[in-house]
Amino acid sequence: MIETVMIPARDGTELACHRYVPEDMHTPYGRVLFFHGSTFNSRRYANIAKACVKSGFEAVLCDWRGHGESQGIPGTCDYIGQLDDDIDDIIGYFEQHKPLPLILGGHSAGSVICLRYIEKYGQDKLVGCYFVAPTFNNTQEPLRYDKPGSQKSFLLRHFRKKTGFKAAPESALKHMPAMNNRMFFLALALPFLRHRKVITFPGAAKMAALEGRVLDYSFNLMASVSIPSYSRALRQLKLPVVFICGENDEGLHPEFLPMAAQWHLSPELDKAVFMLPKLNHMSVLNAAARLLPQWLTQRWGAIKTEQEPKQKQAEQLPEFTVEQAS
Repeated sequence: MIETVMIPARDGTELACHRYVPEDMHTPYGRVLFFHGSTFNSRRYANIAKACVKSGFEAVLCDWRGHGESQGIPGTCDYIGQLDDDIDDIIGYFEQHKPLPLILGGHSAGSVICLRYIEKYGQDKLVGCYFVAPTFNNTQEPLRYDKPGSQKSFLLRHFRKKTGFKAAPESALKHMPAMNNRMFFLALALPFLRHRKVITFPGAAKMAALEGRVLDYSFNLMASVSIPSYSRALRQLKLPVVFICGENDEGLHPEFLPMAAQWHLSPELDKAVFMLPKLNHMSVLNAAARLLPQWLTQRWGAIKTEQEPKQKQAEQLPEFTVEQAS
C-alpha cells in the first residue's frame, strides 16, 4: 500500500512523504525514512522503498521542500539548515502519530542532510542510519578528482601549492555542477542575496521538467546540503550504520569511506562499508535496493515483539559482513 502524507513543517510548509506499507503483516519491523539527492525527488527511489517493504519494513520517501510534491520555492530555502529542521518535523510527526523504530538515511546530498540532522538534534529518536553515495564536498580529501580552480583555493587556504592535481576526465566533468563564483561570494558577503542562484546542475531543461528535477540551487540550499565537518559528525555516531557506494562514483574517492570508517567511527560501532565494483553515483541505487533491506533485516527483521530487550534482539541477529556485497 502507498499513501502520501502531507506533513506541516514549523513554518507551515507542507512536506510530501510517500509511505510504502507492508500489507501482509500487522506491524512493520521498523520505519525507513529516505531522503533523495540533489535535483531529484522521491520518484527516482521507488525501487528501494518497495524492496524494504518486501522485507517487512515501512518505507517513507520524503520530498525536500521545493521538490517533488512538497510545497516551497524550487531551488531555495529560507535559511541554512532549514532541511535539518524539516527532518526533525517529519520525525516528530511520525513519532506522534504512528511510532515505529526509525532508521534514517538517504542518497547523495540526502545522506548529508541526514548527517546534519544527527549532528544538530542527536540520535535519541533513531535506531540506525544509512548513507548511499554520500557527497562530502566541503574539503578536498573525500573527492575523487580535483575541482577546476581547486589549486588556487588550496593555495589561498594553506599558503602553499598543492603537490598533486588530478583533473576530472570529461566523463566526470559532464556530471559536475557549474558554480557562479561571483554570485557565490556576493551571497557569502551579503545575506540578502542568498536566495539567488549560485549553482546549476547538469541536465537538459525539458527532460528535467519531465522528471520533476530542480537544476538551479541558491546559496542557502547549497549550504544546507553541505556539512562543514564530516569528521566531527561521523565521530558522534553511536548507532548501527552502513555506507553503500560505487567504486566508480564520479565524486567520492573509492578509498575515502573505508578510511573514514576506520578513523572516524568508533571501533565498537556496528558499522559496514560497501564499495561496489563497476558502479557509479546513480547505478549504485539498484545495488542499494538489495543491500539495504538485507542490512535492515539482519538487525531488526528478526524482532518479534516490541517488548523484547534491544540487546537480546541484537544477539539473535546474524552477523553482517563486507563479503556479502560481492
